[in-house]
Parts: sequence; structure tokens; C-alpha cells
Amino acid sequence: MQITDVRAVQLTRRLDRPQRNSREARSERTFTFVLVETDAGLTGLGDAYGDQALMPTIIERRLRPMAFGLDPCDVAMLWRRLFAARAFWETGGSVLCGISAIEVACWDIRGQAEGVGVCELLGGAKRTWIDAYASDLHWEEPARMAETAARFVEKGFRCLKTHLGAPGEWDRDLERVAAIRRAIGPDAGFMIDVNTVFEPAEALRFGQALVPFHPFWYEEPVWPVDAAGHAWLRAQLPCKIATGENLYLAQGFEPLWTHQACDYVMPDILRCGGLEQTRRICEKALDHDIIPSPHNFSSGVGLAATLHLMAALPATQWLEFDPTGTAIYEELFVEPLQVEAGRVRVPSTPGLGVRLTQAIINQNRS
Repeated sequence: MQITDVRAVQLTRRLDRPQRNSREARSERTFTFVLVETDAGLTGLGDAYGDQALMPTIIERRLRPMAFGLDPCDVAMLWRRLFAARAFWETGGSVLCGISAIEVACWDIRGQAEGVGVCELLGGAKRTWIDAYASDLHWEEPARMAETAARFVEKGFRCLKTHLGAPGEWDRDLERVAAIRRAIGPDAGFMIDVNTVFEPAEALRFGQALVPFHPFWYEEPVWPVDAAGHAWLRAQLPCKIATGENLYLAQGFEPLWTHQACDYVMPDILRCGGLEQTRRICEKALDHDIIPSPHNFSSGVGLAATLHLMAALPATQWLEFDPTGTAIYEELFVEPLQVEAGRVRVPSTPGLGVRLTQAIINQNRS
């Protein structure tokens, strides 16, 4: 089998209410889907989760010519060719996100060709349902955030996550945290993500202010490349530290292991290099007694890939699930996605179990 084309399809989901975190605000979510076509009539689907202004160009002008004629079922060979074929190496950022998208699409093709789910190719499904947390709550009035959080718990989610940390809003953030904790009760897990906004000393002060609300984890409190800063915070605070969504390649995670910098590590399949790189990162984390909890806040392609990986690696914990209705998400699944009592069922369709239909394209075209 050979690759005959690689295409990018960029779609936009406009939001009824803006989403905001400590770094940015947005009124729409943009997705660059990657279609890898073959001479066998099989098409794999990926999601290029990088800088959306650049992704179509990276896919079609940089990576597409390099992928022509390659065997999509020899995923390791294809990945090496895309990643290491040039003298000028790019070991992170949007180019690696593009490679990740093509790699994921090729796993999808291989699963279709062999008639099995991708989890079987990754070592076999060890479970069919994955515990999930609801992700996530963005900045709004405390009462509205609390109401939304309570709905997540009513739907059966035992954990949920919110963004906080905007400069100058500490007092208001603590009002938000207090309102959410009251709404969800003392037993629900409450993850707090500040998207790398703080220097270590400031992250410590904010973390100390969060302690009375019993956060399940404190996510990306400092710059992603500051493993020592994460380790210092971990030693100072009683709450768990989570990080990793902004790191690339298995080698890029090594400082986290060296410094014992976190309790939960969060590689993103669509960023860090694809499914195989993520598997290696998760296995290495377990060697260092760090719990892998893959990051996943993109489209249904990322959700499907994460489900398959977590099914094959039962020591991974807590699927990140987006219940906000703002992504191109559940409609991508060939079989209806099953979500029950805070758990999500692994797709049983060969490949990833997702397809980009013309109806989805027409509804969300940029």
C-alpha cells in the first residue's frame, strides 16, 4: 500500500460564549483535519493541533511531498522519514504537530487494513471503558461556573477541571474556586489549570491560596520547560502537580523524570509526536512512578486516539473529555460515542473509529 495524497481541511466552530484562559481568549475553535489517502482506497484521519494559521501550509507544502509513495502501515519508517529527513531538524512546535497528525492517520489506516481497532495494534485493549474528567470550565461569573460544574457532576463525572490564573484576578479567581467547590461538594475531584502563567514564587503563592479548596491537581503552574521549577513547587505544596502538554518527543520529557517534577504527566498525542511517542512517554513515566494522564482538548480525532492509547495502557489515568459542545467532536465517530456515568467507551470500529464526512465539512467550513 502507498500514500497517494495528504490533504488538509480546516474547519471552524464558532462559539456562543468566548473561551478564555490565562494566556488567551477566543470566540471560535479552529481545527485542521488531515486526510491521508492511499492506493488501496483507505483514508486515515488525523488532526494537526498546532498553530492554526500555519497548519494547512505545513501539511500540504512541507509534509505532503515527503509522504508521497510511503507505506502508511510501516508507521515507524514513515515517522522517521518525516521527522529526520532534513539536515535542519525541527524537534517541536507546529511541524511536529503536523507529523503527529499524519502518524495518527496512518495508525487509522493500518487498523482499517487489518480490520482491528488501533488499541489492538498498540498491544491489545485491556479495558473498554475509560474514566474521564470533564474539561473544562472557562472564565465566567462564579455563579455560572458553579452551575456548569454542578451539571458535570450530575452527569456522573467524578472529576472536573477549570482554568484560572489571569493576571490581576486572584481575588476573583478565589471566588470562582469557592463557588465551584460549594457546587460540586467535597468529594468531587477539582483540577485547576493555570496554563504556564506564573513564575515559580508567584505560582507558589497562588497554589497556597488554592489549598483550602483541595485541588485534585495543580496543572502547568510554571513554564513547561522549567522542570526544576515544577519540582520545587511539588516539594512546597500538598497538592499534586500535573504538566507536559507543551513538551515534545520522548526525549523532551526526560527533565521531568530527572527532577521528579510532577505527579501526573500529560503528553498530547497530537503535539508530542503521535501515538508511538506518547506510548513511550507514558511507559517511561511509569518507570519513574509518575502517573500518565494524556492531555486531550482538540477534536474527536484526538479523543479517539487517546481512548485507544489508554485502552492499551491500563496504568494511564483520567481521560480528558470535553463536554462543552464547542468542538468538532462526537459527530466524527462512526459508531455513536458512549458516555455514561463519567466513563467513555473505547470505539470498536476498525482503525480509530472516526470519519470526516461532507456533512461535517459543510456545517463547519471556515
